[in-house]
Amino acid sequence: MKIACGYTIPITLFGIPPSPENHLKALEIVGKAGFQAIELELYDNLLPAHRRDLKKMQTIINNYGMTVPSIMAVEEDMFSLERSKSEKAVCDFDVLTDLIGELEVPLVSICGYMPSEIRPQGTELYAGGPPTAVSIDDDFSWPRFWENAVRMVSKFAAISKAKGLTLLIETRANDWVGTTDSIMKLIGDSQADHVGVILDVAHIHASKEYLTLAIRKLGSLIKLVHLSDNDGSQAYHLPPGKGNIDFQGVLHNLTLIGFDGTLVIDIAGVDHIIDEAILARRYFEGLLAKEQ
Repeated sequence: MKIACGYTIPITLFGIPPSPENHLKALEIVGKAGFQAIELELYDNLLPAHRRDLKKMQTIINNYGMTVPSIMAVEEDMFSLERSKSEKAVCDFDVLTDLIGELEVPLVSICGYMPSEIRPQGTELYAGGPPTAVSIDDDFSWPRFWENAVRMVSKFAAISKAKGLTLLIETRANDWVGTTDSIMKLIGDSQADHVGVILDVAHIHASKEYLTLAIRKLGSLIKLVHLSDNDGSQAYHLPPGKGNIDFQGVLHNLTLIGFDGTLVIDIAGVDHIIDEAILARRYFEGLLAKEQ
């Protein structure tokens, strides 16, 4: 298993989304911190800048000998029931995956973003995280929403597959699809192949699911792992040791299912974030050594 720096670190440093200039600056910072890999995010509303800066991104990545295992395509309206919004989301995703392909990244990921039909009412626990509460209109139809979501996942998966990419869906507490079972059903109902899961350990823990069981349930669907800590009460993304997650148990069970992908340091919203990320990397390197 390889350890990468998560994009929550640039977000903590520069806000969400980081400006195009700060996006490039973050790549430099992570490279100087000694990380050999970084997970990125690209945003629909920054597409022209991402396209313009693509060669600069690649140059920085190459200069530091880094790889990019996965890029999250951030398109917050991708599950909207409004036709104009969903059609734009498909077009944006098509362009974003072109850029991801040019960067030679094998995985494109999405979240269960809240469209305008599900309005956030609570606060985010960390920048970029899902809300703690939502409201919906009286005429909201879950069957209609689910049918549309299944259709959209099928479209995104088809676009990804056509470009040699695997589509990943992240497990996040408080998204509209927020449990291991619901994500597995979403993937199954879409009847799409080339689809997998990002196992976000902190979110699973905060959802009160057993991590050991979630890992065995998901099995080969797990293509990437996000690592951060909390005490199970809320989906905080703290450095290891600041909560009560059994990370050695997590790594052991990942080994048992044959996972050999990337572990992403996904801490957020803490002081001295780069120093904490380096300490977390060393911590997980020590745990990995015990599994060998």
